[in-house]
Amino acid sequence: MASRNERVKEGRPSERRRRRSGRLADALRLQLEACRDGEGLAAIVVSDEHGFCVAHAGGDGHHEELAARLPMLANPGQHRSFDDDDGALQLQGAPLAVTTFSVGGASLHACAVKKPDARPETSAGDAEVLARVASAFTRLLAQ
Repeated sequence: MASRNERVKEGRPSERRRRRSGRLADALRLQLEACRDGEGLAAIVVSDEHGFCVAHAGGDGHHEELAARLPMLANPGQHRSFDDDDGALQLQGAPLAVTTFSVGGASLHACAVKKPDARPETSAGDAEVLARVASAFTRLLAQ
C-alpha cells in the first residue's frame, strides 16, 4: 500500500486540497475520508470519551457500535479481552488500531479499521494514520 508521499511522487496528486468544506462536521468527515482512502482502510471512527460517534468514514453502518466500544478499547486495563495473540485488536475479524488524543480538554478516541483481506502492516503505519487523524481534528476543532 503506497503512502501519501509515494502517491505524490508517482504523479497522482492528492484530492484532499480540492475537497474542502466550511462546515466543521463536513470538514472532519472529508479529512477522515482522505485518510481512509489514502491508507486503504475499511473505516476510521472517532468517538468522544462516552462512546458517541464524533465523525466517521466507512464502516458499513457499524460505526456507532465501534464508537461505543472505543473508550473500552482505548483503556489498556479494559481491552485485554479484545487482544489476539499478536496484540492487534480485532472486531468482527478486522484488525483495529486505536489511539486517544485530547482537544480542548476533551478526550477523543480514534480507530483505524483495516480491511479483512488487507495484508498485515506494521503498527508504525497504524500509528502514522492515527497521528494524522489526531492532528487534523486538533487543527480543525481549534478553529
